[in-house]
Amino acid sequence: MAAPISEEDREQVRRLHADGQSRNQIARAIGRSSSTVSKIARDEGLRFEGGARVAPATAARQLDLAEQRRQLVGRLYARASANLDRVEAPEYVRAELLPSGRTVRVISAEPPAQDERHHSQAIGSYLSSAARLAEIDAGTGAGEVRSMLTDLARGLRAAFVDDHQADADEGADTGG
Repeated sequence: MAAPISEEDREQVRRLHADGQSRNQIARAIGRSSSTVSKIARDEGLRFEGGARVAPATAARQLDLAEQRRQLVGRLYARASANLDRVEAPEYVRAELLPSGRTVRVISAEPPAQDERHHSQAIGSYLSSAARLAEIDAGTGAGEVRSMLTDLARGLRAAFVDDHQADADEGADTGG
């Protein structure tokens, strides 16, 4: 049975590919089969068509994709933050559709439970997507990053529920 693919194997394939070596040359250099090199290359987004002629283009493409991922991560965090800001704002503004088909603007001290739940789900989704993109470039294990952001999303959800419950309890105590 072949040894599992290590991060060192991946790094060697990336480096040798960038040097313009072919799949078979890389396989010989790292002592792996060409099919293993192909698997690593596929996982890393590397191609072997044209050999040394396309290595610079591949490297440039990888840099472009990495930058796009970084920008997407920033946008996802911004959306998560905007949703959280909206839920925590002193006034919650929403549009309500009347039976006549007309919409009215409704302002309340806090979002309805359903809206809060939807915001919480959106925040969790944005953070999970950002984590998946970030781990591609970070080279960290998917579990570590995902676990950290999953814990954060769970904490945010729990905070929403706790705040909502505390407000409900406070309203019951004051007779409101």
